[in-house]
Amino acid sequence: MPRITLLCAFLICSYGCSAGPSDDDDSGGAYEGTTVQFTVYTDAACTQLPPSNSVVDLDTTIECNATPDSSISELVCLEDRITYTNHPNSNDCSANGISNELLVGVCQEFPGPVATWKYIDADSYDCLSSAR
Repeated sequence: MPRITLLCAFLICSYGCSAGPSDDDDSGGAYEGTTVQFTVYTDAACTQLPPSNSVVDLDTTIECNATPDSSISELVCLEDRITYTNHPNSNDCSANGISNELLVGVCQEFPGPVATWKYIDADSYDCLSSAR
């Protein structure tokens, strides 16, 4: 009986499981990985860290990720960037959201009351390792 169960599981997964988007997937090559990390800097060269809360860890399996001064929802990992909705001044994604994109390996300015720059290290970016 266990062999039949394993065979059924294999057949179901063969037709319903995938390691990434299929050709008929409309995600545009998007993968939902597991985690991604970016670092916040106070300069355009991404060399000066703020006094605290400089590293932000996000998880695509969590519907709402809290950050030090906001929250993030709809996090999607792509080959060269992440996309997400930022909810300023809200740690529970209840504030109106703003669509954002962070490129991997690029120091990007995020203007606000205080300008900051965010950076995803390309050498450690592995958010695509667990595709949906």
